[in-house]
Amino acid sequence: MKIFFVILYSLILSIPLFALKIEGDTVVDTQGNKIELKEYNKIVVIDPAVVEIIYLIGGENKIAAIANTMNKDIWPMKKTRELPGIGTIYKPSIEKIISYEPDLVILNPMISGFGKSLKERGIPYIVNNGNKFEEILDNVQVYGKIVNNQEKADLVAGEYRAKLRKIEGKLAEAPLNYKGAFLFSTSPMMAFNSKSLPGQVFEILGIKNIADNLPGGRPILSSEYIVSQNPDILLGAMGINKKEDILNSNPVIMRTTAGKKGNIAIVESSKILRPTPRIIDVVEELYEELRSWN
Repeated sequence: MKIFFVILYSLILSIPLFALKIEGDTVVDTQGNKIELKEYNKIVVIDPAVVEIIYLIGGENKIAAIANTMNKDIWPMKKTRELPGIGTIYKPSIEKIISYEPDLVILNPMISGFGKSLKERGIPYIVNNGNKFEEILDNVQVYGKIVNNQEKADLVAGEYRAKLRKIEGKLAEAPLNYKGAFLFSTSPMMAFNSKSLPGQVFEILGIKNIADNLPGGRPILSSEYIVSQNPDILLGAMGINKKEDILNSNPVIMRTTAGKKGNIAIVESSKILRPTPRIIDVVEELYEELRSWN
């Protein structure tokens, strides 16, 4: 099962993501799918990031149904667990979708091919896109138009842009001066590069990403390489549930500064891997935690 999730998320994270665009009176995703730029009232959302964004901007009354994650960990959990389901993100039911008579379906990029089934039935759809922080905030404003709550969407996007500027100001005054890795798995030990959302968190925090010296989107870190790089910090996500998973994964970890000082932390995957503004909250939290490690 662990191997399955590693392969699955490798596929997800290898999909190029860019922002949605407004062109005239249409919304266009990166695959060329288009919908009319207007208010939608019965939206089936097959992407947890979009569910979270719609709740952030106060448009949850427009959601007809959602696709579930295996752990049903879509924020805000108490509310989203009560929403009707149409299957899982990776295996939605076309019959259930049709039963809700949606005026729009929003897909996760992992199942963009499912759009063919929707198109055959005349159901408008777009694929959610966004892999950079500014693109995520641009998407917030696009979704504000879709759920007819533009004022709240602009407010949310503005608040998070201000939060980013505040973090940048703190870093200018007190830089972290770390190098490290954001781990995807421990067996094998794989890390996110800077093109990923976790990698961009490192970039914003001014942390040198040792995975960027290696080929591949999530390169394997050999024992020799870890020792030679001597990371100051190690963070974990995905199937890494506790610090001990990293510490016990390889004896060489205790030969690094990160292992000797215990500069190791776990970040909730749903916060760090979904393209929603909540990832900026993670940046803020990490800065405060990592600064205390100096």
